[in-house]
Amino acid sequence: MVEIKVLGENLPIARYILKKLRNKETGLFEFRKAMIDAGKILAIESSKELLWKETKIVTPLNEEAIEFDLINQPILIGILGAALPLIEGFMDIFPEAPVGLVAARRNESYGSIIIDIYYKRLPEKYDGVAYLIDPMLATGKTMEKIIKELYNRDIKKIVIASVIASLEGIKYLSSTYNNLIIYTLAVDKKLNDNFFIVPGLGDAGDRGLGIQPN
Repeated sequence: MVEIKVLGENLPIARYILKKLRNKETGLFEFRKAMIDAGKILAIESSKELLWKETKIVTPLNEEAIEFDLINQPILIGILGAALPLIEGFMDIFPEAPVGLVAARRNESYGSIIIDIYYKRLPEKYDGVAYLIDPMLATGKTMEKIIKELYNRDIKKIVIASVIASLEGIKYLSSTYNNLIIYTLAVDKKLNDNFFIVPGLGDAGDRGLGIQPN
């Protein structure tokens, strides 16, 4: 069973960030800043999925205190290029985490989608937790293809981090995998004829990068 954590249900600041991201009047600077903030919140809230250990430190008052340290850094894997601002938020929280990148294009024809991965920068092996980061979990088919890549590299635990997920995408991944965890700010109910999430926030790549592809 896929586990879903919808942060907007209990975290008002998540809804405040969504207000900025969904608003069509939000310009490039504010959109990008809000996406970075969304990444920070997703990273903090999902940090409970990582392995931690108690560690002893000495304060400036020469007193000992017991706090937490990561056992293993997660690997942050972004889907280019829409995920770039979102990854930046994760990197602010996990500055020592390695970063992997995957580029995929979707070819739409006759109501179906074929996913083509044309670039990947991933480790051959990784035994820690992988964050799979993309602002929009729409059909789930791009993530499914990348998840297969990650399992082939011995990654045992995958945490999906999205700003908005669709019910269709969640159902699709749930029918394929039973050991995923999805963190998202919101779940929207449907996709339109172009497979965009509705009401969504538009094209996250165009809005966050400021350039429309040719």
